[in-house]
Amino acid sequence: MVTIIFLIYLLFIFVMGWKGYKKVSNAEDLIVAGWQMPLPIVTGSLVAALLAAPFFFAAVGSGYTLGGFYGTATMAGLGTCMILGALIWTKPLRRLKGWTIADYYGIRYGSKKLGAYTGGIIGMAFGMFNAGALTVGGAYIIETIFHIDFIWAALLFVVFTASYSVIGGLWAVAYTEVIQGLLAIIGIIAIVIVVMFDYQGMVFQSDWWNVEELFTKGGAAFWSLYLVLALGDIPAADLGQRVAAAKNPKVAYWSMIIAGIIVLLISWTPGMLGEVFKEIFPNSHNPETLMLQFVNGSFHPVISGIFLTAFAAMGMSSAAACYLAAAGIFTKNIYLDFIQPNPKPALLLFISRIAIFISALVGLILALHFQTVIDLAYLAWDIIFVTIFWPLVLGPFWKRISTPAVWISITVGLLYYIITSWTGVPVPTGNYDGVLGLIVELWKMPVFSGVIVSGFTIIVCSFIFTPSPTVLEMFEKQKNKQLDF
Repeated sequence: MVTIIFLIYLLFIFVMGWKGYKKVSNAEDLIVAGWQMPLPIVTGSLVAALLAAPFFFAAVGSGYTLGGFYGTATMAGLGTCMILGALIWTKPLRRLKGWTIADYYGIRYGSKKLGAYTGGIIGMAFGMFNAGALTVGGAYIIETIFHIDFIWAALLFVVFTASYSVIGGLWAVAYTEVIQGLLAIIGIIAIVIVVMFDYQGMVFQSDWWNVEELFTKGGAAFWSLYLVLALGDIPAADLGQRVAAAKNPKVAYWSMIIAGIIVLLISWTPGMLGEVFKEIFPNSHNPETLMLQFVNGSFHPVISGIFLTAFAAMGMSSAAACYLAAAGIFTKNIYLDFIQPNPKPALLLFISRIAIFISALVGLILALHFQTVIDLAYLAWDIIFVTIFWPLVLGPFWKRISTPAVWISITVGLLYYIITSWTGVPVPTGNYDGVLGLIVELWKMPVFSGVIVSGFTIIVCSFIFTPSPTVLEMFEKQKNKQLDF
């Protein structure tokens, strides 16, 4: 029964893929849906992207191993990053009419080479590591539905997801994601209600939700989980792809706000589920799969089929978004800007579809190698945070930022992260307790000390190098409210 329900869902998404195929006549239709996506579709697509089943599973795993607040950190971070992104870059990116979030760097700072450089970093983080993480989580779901080995499950997940993405592009992905987002919310809420009624004595225990611990050395794990997403994921390629496709800047802005609020409202659920699963499944070796075990063993096959299909939908929507974001970056920031500026539309569309396939293949290879969600996912977000965070966050507000300052800041952040990941971050010796101990523990992490180093670099270099007339012109254009209609 579970398999039948999932196959019915597959039929639906491929029908939507075919409908999307009939809308796609060029690469712009495939990658940014012709810049015509309305508010409900963009919002639903964003919700589905953030409620990715693999990340939700990983959040439950964090709650299981570390405590309630730690499980909450991932989803709360994602919701926060949506709202911050709306306030910072959604309107500027849409006013500049970029195809991808990498286009913001290329257009705002007047350098196609910079757009390709940042696009390469974003593509590596999202098209490779993030896609790999999502493939791992998706494989867990396909394993449970079809009762097959991980390798075959990962392969099937990629084939299902990449196929409708290649066929219908963002049109197909976005419209199926509205249903996927709705299924995700219904599935999560339903499971939470069942758990709260059936296991009342196990939820919200004080030792599992200790606020004081968050402001000591032991709270570093929570803040690293939360801040890397709340801040580091602000330049998320999959979010940028949907914003670029929105009908206008206002649609982009409000869709991000609404989606962020929805995710924040349910962000506490992974921590609570992790808390309960700690009692139900003691000594689990892979807590990232406990949601699947619980659903498969606690409900009627029809209900299990619906829930597992909802989880699969969550994973597929986010993976498809990564494939499209990586393909968009290659198509626009590398192929169009440097290889062939005036290709035939049919050739460009073909190149875009090949890029989707390659992103899916690389994600599959990484998933088979690592076979864990959280490690790959946070590697992606670490790289983004330590490199391209500051040019996007400061760019809409600070006129002084120059193109050389962005180049240097990104490169310094990337080199610092790579080197200190091997050597460790230098820290003064001593015993540090309380909040100071927390700060020292965060500083020891290459991503947090690295983002401070890259931020200091961009500020200093912006006073050394003055912005060009083109950069100043783009600064004014991104603030032009007349382009919102």
